[in-house]
Amino acid sequence: MIKNLFNGIFVSLLLFSCSKTPPSISVVCEENGVGNAVVKWETTPTIQGNVKIYASTDPNNIREVKPVAVAPISDGRLTIITDNPTKRYYYRIVFDDKYRVNAATRNINISGIQNFRDLGGYRSVECKKNVRWGRLYRSAEIDSLTPSARREFKNMGIKTLVDLRGVDEQKVTKSVTDAVNVVSIPIPLEELTQVLQGIQHGVIIGDTVNSVMERLNRELIKDWYPSYAQLFSLLQEEENYPLVITCSSGKGRAGIAAALVLYALGVSDDLVMNDYLLTNTYYNIPRGSSYGYNLPAKSQEGITAVFMAKENFLNAAKNEIKRGYGDVSTYLQEGIGLSKEDQKHLQNLLLE
Repeated sequence: MIKNLFNGIFVSLLLFSCSKTPPSISVVCEENGVGNAVVKWETTPTIQGNVKIYASTDPNNIREVKPVAVAPISDGRLTIITDNPTKRYYYRIVFDDKYRVNAATRNINISGIQNFRDLGGYRSVECKKNVRWGRLYRSAEIDSLTPSARREFKNMGIKTLVDLRGVDEQKVTKSVTDAVNVVSIPIPLEELTQVLQGIQHGVIIGDTVNSVMERLNRELIKDWYPSYAQLFSLLQEEENYPLVITCSSGKGRAGIAAALVLYALGVSDDLVMNDYLLTNTYYNIPRGSSYGYNLPAKSQEGITAVFMAKENFLNAAKNEIKRGYGDVSTYLQEGIGLSKEDQKHLQNLLLE
């Protein structure tokens, strides 16, 4: 039941309790499009009592003074009405005054930014800890924003924006750079532009696109590891956080980057894949592919395939890692240059 309820956005969280055998508690939190947060939970075994939720704009300082919402645990869900939708809130959810879970919305709805989400909350099976909320984000391109969107973005306190797009793709405006330090680590994908042109002219179809996307992901691993090494160097510095990793759609280059970071933190294959596939939920694929509506059906399928996240796309990258290095751990050490000490330091920065 839990898997079905939380498919794609399932978060297993660490419990703060003195009990020797605490219950299993699963929580998911989503923004509903108007700034409010919908929180759902399940407990095994069933717990009696109430859920109390405390909120803060600082994920490191959620004080249990006055709850913003209270409900019976048996309800399984509640909606938190946000008094200021321009700010991002983090929550401490307390079950029966005993068991505590930190959570936040996975998705961040800011006008003009797609596929914007927090990488917090994922469980590190290696470290038995969770990725901290409000530290590391991934998104599609962040370019010209309205004054309101700029205010929301600034309120998040992001210090560093890592732009993985090629130089010709980058359009970051002064209004964005005023708020953050933009670091360009260009990974150009000219071939993708040629593929889209080929689709429009009817010479490339969906099956071919799938093969091309798999090959591009293999090349990201094989040819562009120095760029990902630069990213991991930035992630080693405390002063760079909070940090957001971006590319054009937030799926290809940023998707591989996010997967590598989660692997370095000890997150399981299943959760890494779930996070990768969330692009299909949070990126507006119809809008991205709308220019192909007048094309033949096969061409439309091909354009849609470019913008989708598919298991075989990420698996192609993983298979390239196995082919060249044997496993992800070795790739991180020998390809990326992330030593065991560096990995431990990264885990200390990003896990709680």
